[in-house]
Amino acid sequence: MDPHTNNKTDIQADKKLCAISFDDGAAGNAPTDPSMRILKALIKNKMTATFFYVSDWTKNAGGIEEVKFAYKNGMEVANHSISHPYLSKLDTNEIREQWEQCNTELRNIIAAEPSHIMRPPYLDVNENVLSALCDIPLISCAIDTRDWDNATTEQIVNTIKKAAQDGSLEGAIVLCHETYASTAAAMEEVLPWLALNGYKNVNISDMAKAHGKALANGQLNTHI
Repeated sequence: MDPHTNNKTDIQADKKLCAISFDDGAAGNAPTDPSMRILKALIKNKMTATFFYVSDWTKNAGGIEEVKFAYKNGMEVANHSISHPYLSKLDTNEIREQWEQCNTELRNIIAAEPSHIMRPPYLDVNENVLSALCDIPLISCAIDTRDWDNATTEQIVNTIKKAAQDGSLEGAIVLCHETYASTAAAMEEVLPWLALNGYKNVNISDMAKAHGKALANGQLNTHI
């Protein structure tokens, strides 16, 4: 069975959808690694998410096993470049290589095609980037938890709860990183809270499908 068609990704019509997504993996597959704590919190709450992987950071055994585990459990495996550069500083061929080589390496790990989306490192794009990746939906965010800027667990949780309460979380792409213990602790707290309050976290492509929308190629997508 395709892991992306199992009951972990069923989307109930009465649920409000959001897409908390995670950058900068693979961080590793030890039980105490933030990445595994996040994955287990998603699985426990019958939710999915999109994980944007940097292929140079998936080369060790722990990284490879994390990516396999994520895919097996219905997560969306997606492209975050080879080496996490500022794409706007590269020429067209180099930008394209960042996409293609990462895609190839992720494909080799999961033995299937990765998602046809990319989150540019640092959310950094210019006209050259948009042109070089004109056939690829580029993913930004509507809500930035600022975990990368030392946001505490409480601050991350409050950012998400506030958005849920004012309605801006529905259909939103939310930026997190799988590399911080603060983010893992926030997911362990906020995911069950979301479930109790009528929300379901899903991966970005599934949210687009559920809303009957297509992700725009060669553009930054923030909300679906």
